[in-house]
Amino acid sequence: MSTNGSNGYAQLAQDDRVHRRVYTDPAVFDAEMARIFSRTWIFIGHESEVPKPGDFKTDTIGKRPIIIVRGKDNRVRALYNVCRHRGAKVCYENYGSTNTFRCLYHGWTYDTTGKLDGVTLRERFQNFNPDDGFGLLPVPRVESYRGFIFASLAKEGATLKQHLGRGTHYLDLMCERAPDGEIEAGRPIKYDFRGNWKLQFENYSDNYHPAVLHQSALEVGIRMMREKYGDRVFNMKSSVSQYIERTYAAGHGMGDFCGGRGAMWMNAYTNPDYLKALAGKHGDNRAKELLDMDLHMMIYPNLLMHTRMNHYRVIKPIAVDHTEIWAYPCKLKGAPKDVNDTLFLNTSHHVSAMGEVQVDDLQCFAWVQEGLQVEDMEWVLLKLGGENPHLNEHGENEWTGASEEMIRYQYREWAKLMAAA
Repeated sequence: MSTNGSNGYAQLAQDDRVHRRVYTDPAVFDAEMARIFSRTWIFIGHESEVPKPGDFKTDTIGKRPIIIVRGKDNRVRALYNVCRHRGAKVCYENYGSTNTFRCLYHGWTYDTTGKLDGVTLRERFQNFNPDDGFGLLPVPRVESYRGFIFASLAKEGATLKQHLGRGTHYLDLMCERAPDGEIEAGRPIKYDFRGNWKLQFENYSDNYHPAVLHQSALEVGIRMMREKYGDRVFNMKSSVSQYIERTYAAGHGMGDFCGGRGAMWMNAYTNPDYLKALAGKHGDNRAKELLDMDLHMMIYPNLLMHTRMNHYRVIKPIAVDHTEIWAYPCKLKGAPKDVNDTLFLNTSHHVSAMGEVQVDDLQCFAWVQEGLQVEDMEWVLLKLGGENPHLNEHGENEWTGASEEMIRYQYREWAKLMAAA
């Protein structure tokens, strides 16, 4: 099957199956970097990571290095991390605070708005005016919603709100669990796996696998967490009585466990300061709903969010068979310290490479990547359907029970982006 031209890519993702080359072909991966990560809105960070003027973090969009910096004018920008002289990166630290970015190669310097500030041996440059647009190049479009920063390398296209669609509602819900209405991102837990980036996105959309893959973690989870964290009591049930899945907008989706797994920390019900703060803002009934809220949210193509543990994960494609995950534990601003400490600990317990749950997924990703080297096994099946599919009052596709519907929905968006001229 040829992947030359738009029709070839579209044929790799069919209604209930995708071709193995979607995961294994370096040419398909390169096309994804050009047609998905260079076109649609990509999550790049949270405003709380750069709280003061001069604060910065470095990151990538696809293969392009960027700097996210709060300028001296207090505006958050995304700038390409490349010197306008000879192309070296100008910032080499993951996080920091600075007044200028200075290229170590030849000493060109830029201020925190990206303006070119200094050129070594300027007087000997011929036919050169530093004011003629030689500042750090800005990423074409950068927008923020509730502190979540997204960027698009496309100069034109849908606005961020159009891209997110109903996703803005779920971002609102994640923030509303904080008494002050904001979350604050911590430093990321970073790990990688030898597999394709889409395997993590699919896995997070799949509630079919946990009872099988994570059986041992679910059975011994409470005991292990008590051994680790002492008096902090966690609640980790192995099943839920109700589970709802929804899809909306550009490949996005969510799973709602409907409070069936309980709050992550059982003593939160007796924490008067946290519940009082939530109730004072939202009322008693809504405070209880927010406490029990348990959503898995997917913003295509690279952001995964978890309200129960209050963290988000960012997918970083490296190669067709190599992916990094950056998991960010988050504080609920205005919540007591013990609540936030417990959430941080549970994120580490659950999603770090040495935790008791995510490690199962990472091993499976590697095994899937190895298994798909069998060329005779051409197609990966996505046939599991949900129960009672319908369009809800908000215009979302909704059904109950574990399914592979969300994954099929993601591949419809994948095919659309990959087939575009």
